[in-house]
Amino acid sequence: MASHPQDCRASPAAAGVPQALLPLLGLLLLSSRAMAFDEAAALRASQQAIGTEARNVSLISSVGERVRLEQFRGRPLVLSMIYTSCAGICPLTTQRLAAAVRVARGALGTDGFTVLSVGFDTARDTPQALREFAAEQRVGDAHWILATGAPEQIETLAHDTGFWFVAASGSFDHLVQTTLLDARGRVVLQLYGNEFSPLDLAEPLRKAALGAPVSGAAPWSLLSKVRLLCTVYDARLGRYRTDYSLALSILIALSTLIGLLVIVSRAWRNAARGEIM
Repeated sequence: MASHPQDCRASPAAAGVPQALLPLLGLLLLSSRAMAFDEAAALRASQQAIGTEARNVSLISSVGERVRLEQFRGRPLVLSMIYTSCAGICPLTTQRLAAAVRVARGALGTDGFTVLSVGFDTARDTPQALREFAAEQRVGDAHWILATGAPEQIETLAHDTGFWFVAASGSFDHLVQTTLLDARGRVVLQLYGNEFSPLDLAEPLRKAALGAPVSGAAPWSLLSKVRLLCTVYDARLGRYRTDYSLALSILIALSTLIGLLVIVSRAWRNAARGEIM
C-alpha cells in the first residue's frame, strides 16, 4: 500500500542559476519541502481520522449549487480531494477511482453510493474549473459530484477526514488519499496512492452498504440486501456477477427443514391417534 504523498508540480526552472550553485539549490528545495510536509505525521493523522464523523461542511458544486455533507448521509460516500490544476497525479487518481466506481456500481447499483471529488485549491478550483476537470476525466453524474468551498470549510473537511496538503511553490504537496465514509458520515477506510485495484474500494463499499445504519434515510430494501449478498467479483470479466449458490443453499436448507417438520408432525398425529384407539 503506497502511503507516500505525491508532488504534482513541475520542476522549477533553473535559468540564470550558476551551474555550481545548482546542487546547493536542490538541497535547499528538498529541505524546505521536508519541513513543509511531514509524511509520517500526515499518514498518522490520516489513520487517526478513521472512526471520526465528518462535520457538516458547506460546499459549492460544479454547477453552482450548495452542497452540504449531511445530504449524503444514509448511504456510503467516497471522498476524493484533488486540485484541478494538478498536471498528473490528481487526474490519474481520478481515473483509477472511476474504474473502481464502475465495478462497485455493478454490485450496488448506480445510486448505491455517492462519489464526492472536492477541489481543495480554493483560489483556483472554481465551479468552471471543476466542470472542465470533470469533462477531461469523463467523470461526474447525478451520483458523482465535484465541489469546492471556502477555505475554512475545506480545512474542516480535510481535518475530519485526515487529509493533509500544503502549498508549495504555487502548487501543493498532499496525500494521495481516497476516503470511504459510511452511512453515518464516519470515516471507515483510507486508500492511498493511485495503484489500488477496483476490489480495494468495491468490497469495502459493499460491506459498508450492508452494515450501515439506515437512520435518517430511506432503508435498504430486502431485495437490495439479497442482491448484494448474491454478487461476487469475477476477475475474468472484471465486474461483479450474480451468484445464486448462496440463495440456493439457503432455499434447500429451508425446504429440508420444512420437510422434517411435516414428517415429525405427521408422526406425532399418528401416535396420538394410536393412543386414542
